[in-house]
Amino acid sequence: MDSKKKCRWITAVLVLAMLASGVLTACAPKPTPTPKPAPKPTEKPTEPPGLQPDAEKVVSMYVAYGGPDIIAAEFEKATGIKVEYLTMSSGEVFARLQAEKANPQTDVWFGGGSDAFIQAADEGLIEAYKSPNQENVDPAFRDDEGYWTGVSLVVVGFLANSDRLADKGLELPKTWAELANPVYKDELMASNLNTSGTAYTTVSGILQLLGEEKGWEFLDKMYANIPSVTKSGSAPGQMALAGEYAIGIVPDPHNLFIANPDAPLVPVFPEDGVLAWPSPVAIVKGGKHPNNARIFVDWCLSPEGQKVLMAASPRVPTTSVETIAGVPSLDDLDLVAYDHIKWGKERERVVEEFNKRFPQYQ
Repeated sequence: MDSKKKCRWITAVLVLAMLASGVLTACAPKPTPTPKPAPKPTEKPTEPPGLQPDAEKVVSMYVAYGGPDIIAAEFEKATGIKVEYLTMSSGEVFARLQAEKANPQTDVWFGGGSDAFIQAADEGLIEAYKSPNQENVDPAFRDDEGYWTGVSLVVVGFLANSDRLADKGLELPKTWAELANPVYKDELMASNLNTSGTAYTTVSGILQLLGEEKGWEFLDKMYANIPSVTKSGSAPGQMALAGEYAIGIVPDPHNLFIANPDAPLVPVFPEDGVLAWPSPVAIVKGGKHPNNARIFVDWCLSPEGQKVLMAASPRVPTTSVETIAGVPSLDDLDLVAYDHIKWGKERERVVEEFNKRFPQYQ
């Protein structure tokens, strides 16, 4: 991330520790300086031990992330630790961890919305672990105390169908501001704030960009162009792919474009600010395989692990690892300094105001 973009995320920078100076010693010459070969060391210097796997080389996890089969296979190949996993939504993971708090049934929570991880930390469902590899991750994408660390970013943008835009005589929108233009009436599709993390990030992100008063005024105009909303955040992209609408507000707009290279799709990362939230990994408090869980976190944040995660689910990485074809890097995006902690706590109020303003979507 270049300095201009990074300053939008980081309000303070840590100074580097000064290097300790070396101390030279000298020896007096011996009376009869007969050259002798240096003695060979009897053993190699002892190095600090790394994490050792638990006795049972298995790690269990609840997964809200794409391509878990690929990730599990590559992690086992790299470490010899077998992965057992159940896939579910982030909300379902959180509910399970609450129900199992007295007797945890998994070791790792992998993927989902950072707002749920923040709440899980507050309730004592996950434990802090500062991986040595977390320094590769911008502080904006990880918890200061180590309770969770983002392994990738979910970015919100547009997916446009260029054929339908041409048929309707419409220009490709490149900014959020353009979506409030009445020329896009009934050609814009979005998801429901009550059920979609993408929609909540869109609305709360606009409120942060413009301030609440101007933000709600803008949203009134934008939603006037949206005839209905979908339950899931991915559905508007599928509708744009099918040519049912010209534009969909979607998570990771590059994904459908990568999967459908011959389709008339154009992914757009808004020039007036890309909204995003980190998708984290965390260690479940009281899990049966704590070291194996830590090894998994370390691997996810390593260059090798980051590449596997991209291959499994082509998201923007939270580190500077080189991206695969079609996936933008952090430096490619003009990220909004989205305060996921603030808006996670404000969710109930924002949803209530949204439903009051847009009762047609209930």
